[in-house]
Amino acid sequence: MLERTIRSVLDQSFQDFELIVFDDASTDDTADRLRELADEYADPRFRFVIHDQNLGFVSGLSAAIESSTGEYIAIQGSGDTSLPSRLELQVAVLDQRPRVGVVGGWYYNVQEDLGTQRLRQPDADSLTYEGLLESNMFSHGEVMIRRSTYDLVGGYRTEFKFAQDIDLWLRMSKVASFATVREPIYARHVQFDGVSYVPKKIIEQTCYSIAARRLSQMSDPDAAEALARIRISGPTAVVPADDPIVQQKVVKAVLRLAVFGSPAAAQTLADTSVTDRRTRVALTAFGRAYGSPLFRPFVPMVRRALGMGKRATV
Repeated sequence: MLERTIRSVLDQSFQDFELIVFDDASTDDTADRLRELADEYADPRFRFVIHDQNLGFVSGLSAAIESSTGEYIAIQGSGDTSLPSRLELQVAVLDQRPRVGVVGGWYYNVQEDLGTQRLRQPDADSLTYEGLLESNMFSHGEVMIRRSTYDLVGGYRTEFKFAQDIDLWLRMSKVASFATVREPIYARHVQFDGVSYVPKKIIEQTCYSIAARRLSQMSDPDAAEALARIRISGPTAVVPADDPIVQQKVVKAVLRLAVFGSPAAAQTLADTSVTDRRTRVALTAFGRAYGSPLFRPFVPMVRRALGMGKRATV
């Protein structure tokens, strides 16, 4: 996965860039593999940083951005791939439209375990602050950011272990506009061992996401006080786990785990995190019914409703 990610950036049609990869004190062979790839490619645009101790994703990302010199910042998710014209197309948008602070693009959600992919076609050209409160338009990995706008709003905030992207977009939306490249530029490889599908992290991730939205609507003094509480006690200091919006998202996560991942993990999440007893019972019944042969005709409809399209060869 590491090699395909790096190779997809080095093979871009736009060539004037620096690629900074950071290894956040991983315990696998990532650091050794980075050294091997650097020797193999011998490309002066590619450099890497290996942390002696784990800083956390947001601190590592912020440090990488701070060490960079480019006018634009392109984010790239680990394991994902940028299609060959991604940088060229996004640079053109930022060059031609000086009020745009963030540009995304159409992207594929690829789930290799199931052999499926789905093209997502967001449209951020008319995106407003109010629209961001409802839905995050970007997947994060496919965006390019204008550095001056990023610096103006203070960059990523380390208090946000998760949902650091929507926290940044909400602040940027108050000083800049957003845009979309209307063609596929990115492939996001969805894995069930990732953060989005680890049951014990779903509550925390959801609370961070809601907290970002609520902080953005507070006065500056109130937002500073809430941010301090998150720094000390985590997101549930601002958004409790039994919050109705949190519960709605947890129920959807349970359904997605049951359909696309692990029924056992879905049951664990329901048992530990769904606060309403009747809802827990209904989710348990759904999980059992979904595995029944009688339910098979309804599987495609359920998958479409939960965000996955028709099967395709990957």
